Amino acid sequence: MNGTQRRPGRAHAALLVGLTVLLVGIGATAGHALWASSTSTSTNVQSATVAVTESGFDQLAGELTAQSPTRTAAVLVTNTGSTRASWTGTMTAPTSSTNDQYFARNVRVVAWTAVGSGCTANTSVGPDSATANWVVPPTLSGTLNPGACVIWCVRTTATAFPTAAAGVTATLTTVLGSGSWTGRDSSTAKQTTPAPTVTGGFSCQSTDGNWYVIVSWDVSGAPMDTWYGVIVNGKTIAMSQGSYGKATISGSQVPASLAADGTVKVRIDRLDANDQSVGQVAGGTIVAFTQSGARGFRCS
Repeated sequence: MNGTQRRPGRAHAALLVGLTVLLVGIGATAGHALWASSTSTSTNVQSATVAVTESGFDQLAGELTAQSPTRTAAVLVTNTGSTRASWTGTMTAPTSSTNDQYFARNVRVVAWTAVGSGCTANTSVGPDSATANWVVPPTLSGTLNPGACVIWCVRTTATAFPTAAAGVTATLTTVLGSGSWTGRDSSTAKQTTPAPTVTGGFSCQSTDGNWYVIVSWDVSGAPMDTWYGVIVNGKTIAMSQGSYGKATISGSQVPASLAADGTVKVRIDRLDANDQSVGQVAGGTIVAFTQSGARGFRCS
């Protein structure tokens, strides 16, 4: 037996061949599993994009006056991501001063989905419209497929004006998706209104007997349906609408308890929908006196 090596048997050789094939097979399977896992992960990341853009809200920016009280904006919302999702557009418009708050409260804000010809200053309000003001603005919402877009009309109209210059800065924040899986965009629009202009044009016309006078003023600075108040010592003694621009002042309107004999200051103010003054437009004086035991008036 010394120095002599025995050849391996057939059973031994077959076992070695079997182990080799098994190890090669396991290695190939592991490599395939790793490749498949990497490919799947890459695909999932690409399909999970959520993004949104908005444009056009800044078209609402500008000055609102009695002559031009309305502005309209076409707000375009686009799903720039790769998944279908719902979206919400929230408007906010914080204010601080009393005049700013009055202005925000009296700017009517209407929003609706644009159809057909789109959204212009002459577009009629849609059936799905929501109406509010800058204090509590309406909300925009919808659902968009990837790459799809929608146009919303937002129209603002000042219905009354403060007694001094005022302004409000509104922000539209659009969020697509929900929870932590969202895309967002925002834009702002600042609306202002100037202090009321005193246009003047005050005139006085005496009448036979000097029992009353007729005062008039310039009405060119406001729409024809504007109401005016005639004020003496803080009290509204008469009201007049539109192009007429005149009012009568007599003893029954201005008794001695309101204004003593002598020069009487008369102020003409523009009024809002609640008959509250939004600023002076004209002013002048008349003369009150007593004749034959009764109150009379004449022009200064």
